[in-house]
Amino acid sequence: MKQLMIRVLLTFFVINCSEGETEVPNVKTQNIPTGAIISISSLKAGIDRFVEEQTISFFEEDQFIEGFVISSDKEGNFFKEIIIQDEPENPTAGISILIDERALYQRYPLGSKIRIRLQGLSMGFKNGVLQLGVLKEKEITSIDFSSVDDHIFRTAIQNDLKPIELTIEQITRDHELLYVLFNNIQFEKSLIAPINKTIAGELSDNFDGLRIIQQCPSSLELVMCTSTFSSFKNTSIPINSGKISGVLTRDFRDDFFVIKMNSITDLNFEQEDRCESVFFDCPSNGKNANAIIFQEDFEEITNEIKLEPLGWYNINVTGDEKRWEDRKVTNVDNRTLTISAFNSNLRPLEAWLITPEIDLTNIESATMSVRVRTRFNNGKTLKIWITNSYSGDPLTTNWMLLPVDIPVESSNFRTLQQNISCAVGKVRIAFQYKGFDPVITSTYEIDDLKIYSTIK
Repeated sequence: MKQLMIRVLLTFFVINCSEGETEVPNVKTQNIPTGAIISISSLKAGIDRFVEEQTISFFEEDQFIEGFVISSDKEGNFFKEIIIQDEPENPTAGISILIDERALYQRYPLGSKIRIRLQGLSMGFKNGVLQLGVLKEKEITSIDFSSVDDHIFRTAIQNDLKPIELTIEQITRDHELLYVLFNNIQFEKSLIAPINKTIAGELSDNFDGLRIIQQCPSSLELVMCTSTFSSFKNTSIPINSGKISGVLTRDFRDDFFVIKMNSITDLNFEQEDRCESVFFDCPSNGKNANAIIFQEDFEEITNEIKLEPLGWYNINVTGDEKRWEDRKVTNVDNRTLTISAFNSNLRPLEAWLITPEIDLTNIESATMSVRVRTRFNNGKTLKIWITNSYSGDPLTTNWMLLPVDIPVESSNFRTLQQNISCAVGKVRIAFQYKGFDPVITSTYEIDDLKIYSTIK
């Protein structure tokens, strides 16, 4: 475990309360110590999140940070921590403070302004976010309850919090540990049909319930994280759409962004409409398709340019050159096509891989089969579509979404199959990848695309 010992020696002028802050009457407060105040942004600038287990240990000068509390453990969705941001609205930086105490909401309610003495504390990145606490055996741990009053001081100022309104594609690392709001949100359809699931009360939920929320109309996804110890874990997931507010943070393994609510009232789903893609609905006709009329295993595709003479389209629709690429899987001597938005600096990276025309005229039944693998998955970025009227531009074509179960967790290759017997004429299958670096950058690979049929 690598530890970076940096002695923080910064001198700042004492910052007075900004205009617009209001005092709360009849609030019992501590004596607030004075001293040099460091901004949270300056504090974060001294540490590199990408240096494994790096910590700043420890603060020796009598310096302070200030911030407004944006988390509450009143309903059990936060535990032994408070999260603060530098301003009640339009914040620029946040930090988590580990405290070995329960019912912190009673001492530090939402919107209250606190001052933290840094002397004797340490900070570092853990589980993907910046945490402030006590260094013990090279690990940031909680401030002991007996020492809390030596480090954390609640002022008499308490402000209403105004969340940053974001769309999912706007999320960056700069929004971590800030109070945010997303509009036009709905839960993934599988969470409400055929049976409504709970927010975090299913038997499969372990410590946290992770639920996918989708943004309309883009269908971009984010994960809502709820503790199985929260008071609202058994609440049924709403079937309509609306807005959600909470703290934007990272999952336990630092794989993807999550939003954590303070209470169930942060979920406001009053809009009756949902936005749904047009799915390709094709009931089985009971006949087996077993003759292959189209297949591509990509073994001869040693460069993606070789796809074009075969009638494929490989198009980046966002003006960049990055698109689906050939990849040799050396351990099994296999070739696939793959794509990822990781380190692309593209928001979004949207690339379409479209098959040549497949003639289903005089076909009695047809089935599509394709093998799909995902790695480093931090959100579903792949969709598979079908059309019989390709316009030459994927963005102006009328597509129907194939209701296949695309893997959303890192896995080995999985075979996806879909009955396409209802399609008529000459059709094309499209693999649409839409990622946003660094928010949703999952790697997807496809292989062994086949169309089976029976002839009339």
